[in-house]
Order: sequence, then structure tokens, then C-alpha cells
Amino acid sequence: MKEVQPKDINASQHLWDAFDHMETEVSAGYIVRLCQEGGEWVPFTREEIEEFYGRSGHHGFCFNRLVEPEMVPPSLARAFAGYHDAPVPKGGGWVVLGGDGKYRVTEEFIQRCFKSSPSIPV
Repeated sequence: MKEVQPKDINASQHLWDAFDHMETEVSAGYIVRLCQEGGEWVPFTREEIEEFYGRSGHHGFCFNRLVEPEMVPPSLARAFAGYHDAPVPKGGGWVVLGGDGKYRVTEEFIQRCFKSSPSIPV
């Protein structure tokens, strides 16, 4: 199978179930569209994603659970990780911040987005 490129993902629709969290999936869609604009999976800065996000009339881009995990309340943690009384981390690590100050998507990020919404036949 050929390597999945940004153009291979239909980011014009919501990436349902890609990251098990609606807001995180919305954030992923913006990152995919930013990379589609560049034609490949390019590293990007916070300023670049903010500028891209701003062109859609929004401000204050949030990665949600793409970079860092979010603590999930015990009631939801039971559904995700068994029966625990304490919150558990959910997500994180799909987009990583390098020492050069640029964010990079991981192969798992790419595969999750593609599985959710391919723009080419699989």
C-alpha cells in the first residue's frame, strides 16, 4: 500500500471516531487541511496553525487531546479503562512538538484520519 498523503483524506467532513472525542477530531481536521494546503505532511508551528485556523474566522486553536492526554472523569474512565475511581488520561501523542518548536503528526495520526475518512477507495 502506498504511503497515505494529506490529499488521501477527506477532511471536508468530520473525522468521526478517529480519536474518540469530537473536539479532538475537529482539531485533527484543521491539521489535515493545513497539510493538504502544503501538499505533504510538513512540520508546522503554533503560529502557522493559528493563522490557518484564523482564516476560517476562528481564533485560539486548541489541539484538544492530540498532543497531551486529557484526564477523563471516573464515570467515563470506567467505559475506557475498566473500573477505576480516579480519573485516567485519554489520548495524546498523535501530534508531537519537536525541539525546533514545530509540531509533527505521527503515523498513527495519519492512519486514524485516513481510516475515518479516506478520499480514495481503500
